[in-house]
Amino acid sequence: MAESKPSVLITGANGFIGSRLCRRFAEKSWHVVAGVRESADMSLLNGIDVEIRYGDITRPNTLPTMVTGVDYIVHNAGVVKAKHPRTFFDVNEIGTKSLFEAIVQHNPNVKKVIYISSLAAAGPSSAGKPITENDPPRPITTYGRSKLKGEQAALAFADRFNVISLRPPGIYGPGDKEIFSFFDTVNKHIKPFIGNGRRKIQLVHVSDLCRAINLALTNETESGIACFVAESRSYSMKELVKTLSRASGKSGIPVYIPSIIFKMIAAGSEIVFRMVGATPMLTVEKAEELLASWEVTTKKAHDAFGFVSQISFDQGARETFRWYRENGWLQ
Repeated sequence: MAESKPSVLITGANGFIGSRLCRRFAEKSWHVVAGVRESADMSLLNGIDVEIRYGDITRPNTLPTMVTGVDYIVHNAGVVKAKHPRTFFDVNEIGTKSLFEAIVQHNPNVKKVIYISSLAAAGPSSAGKPITENDPPRPITTYGRSKLKGEQAALAFADRFNVISLRPPGIYGPGDKEIFSFFDTVNKHIKPFIGNGRRKIQLVHVSDLCRAINLALTNETESGIACFVAESRSYSMKELVKTLSRASGKSGIPVYIPSIIFKMIAAGSEIVFRMVGATPMLTVEKAEELLASWEVTTKKAHDAFGFVSQISFDQGARETFRWYRENGWLQ
């Protein structure tokens, strides 16, 4: 008799990362359970062989059916921007705790659970000194603090079943909307040098992230650990913009925006958006985040489950530009 397929529940399955994870596991012949809210836009899951289960981590009574009977779980659902600070904690912290409590009650024999945290939970690095997983977390944004609380809530269950946390930095790739504005700006012949051009930034391509999650899920790991998952090298802001400009295939005019001016722009944006009841894309906190250095070591992910990044920013940026143009996001 043929062995049954391994099964994996992916929360937040309809989003940029979640849909890519669903496709990856489905292509590897896993039984993929897509955990989504009933109001979710399902367009990114079109054509992917998944079982849909509805659940909302802010509504604990919806979670038992979603978590029952799966071998593995990737908790990817969360919020990255919100009108009210409390929302970050309601979803990223309390929602995570509710999900894990549902797992304990309704799927206690789950083989492994991965919590998708964020580098924002650890906080920025000092100039010239990458941070490690052993450094005390120092998040500088409400989002980062909420993701740290979510990570702590998840790892508190490490004695119940195998659970680990992965902390990616900025994630980019075909279909991404969060970092799209930088590609759009460079595509318009502008090279935006914001703040200190020497500060270091590390990113990860969405395909590398999905591969890391796959490796972390299928390799034996110590329960309760947290690992950074990123491209193995960092870039100065200056290098990053030049690489992006080269990948665009277009010449650009350098535009230098000092930190203080960028913070003023963010403050103005926040005021205007809140006046009209909308969620601002650029806030003062976001500006502080963008102006910081984000450099990490990636050795622990390699030692724990064999992850080494495969996609350089130069390669990934070219691929992403091509996708944006082929899909009409850029001309």
